[in-house]
Amino acid sequence: MTIAPTDEWMADSLDPIEILKRTKQGRSEAESLYRYLLKHGMYRHDRGSKTIYESMKKSNVWQKFRNIETIYKKKWNGPDVPVYLLPVQEKRGLFQTSMKKSGVCFKDEIYLFLTEQEDRKEYEALFVHEYHHCTRMARLDKEDDDYTLMDSIVFEGLAEHAVKEYCGEEYVASWTKAYGEKELQRYYDEWIRPNLDITRINPLHDHLLLGQRHYPKMLGYAAGYFLVKQKLKDMHLTTRQLISKPSSYFMMESANSSPS
Repeated sequence: MTIAPTDEWMADSLDPIEILKRTKQGRSEAESLYRYLLKHGMYRHDRGSKTIYESMKKSNVWQKFRNIETIYKKKWNGPDVPVYLLPVQEKRGLFQTSMKKSGVCFKDEIYLFLTEQEDRKEYEALFVHEYHHCTRMARLDKEDDDYTLMDSIVFEGLAEHAVKEYCGEEYVASWTKAYGEKELQRYYDEWIRPNLDITRINPLHDHLLLGQRHYPKMLGYAAGYFLVKQKLKDMHLTTRQLISKPSSYFMMESANSSPS
């Protein structure tokens, strides 16, 4: 795995299209990739992005991530993939939090959007979540189009439980606490369970996962965290022990099962 030298790339040009042309996926489809990444928090080419880049460079963010990647590649026997550190789009971004960080993981590369942080654990939490995705993808070895809603919610639930386990509960995303367990159980039974087998190409997949349209915000993420929480509690396992488990392992036994 390599922390790509995006600090050097941005010294030449902050044009996001030119930056993405140097990435694996962007070599052939930089413009469409940029439109996708914009929705997930990648920067726009403006004065703010230059300020963020300069603060990242001043605090040597790239070396900090090299240290973090060394730890988790060893812990999880994770895959070697390039990791691109880029400024976050501060005022927009689907997964943006008050901590000003976001990320996108593909099977063979990771994009992290951030700004300079005083607390190094914020970097670690972001890396843990996205690299956990990448490690699990390598273990499952499925084609992108074959991933179902069940796969997606388990990905998110496991990754954020890894953040809790390795970084601390104070670093988990706000959506993990957005709903009570009884409320989540009801949502799961009503909306998630009947659609567990739909794939990513079905628009309903993202509507349920992200809580779009009339669905509760970040519904699928929260449901995944809930499912993994039950399994961790019942089986007394760690997230490392679960990283290779098929998504079906996390299925609730019946619609009537509920936390006590």
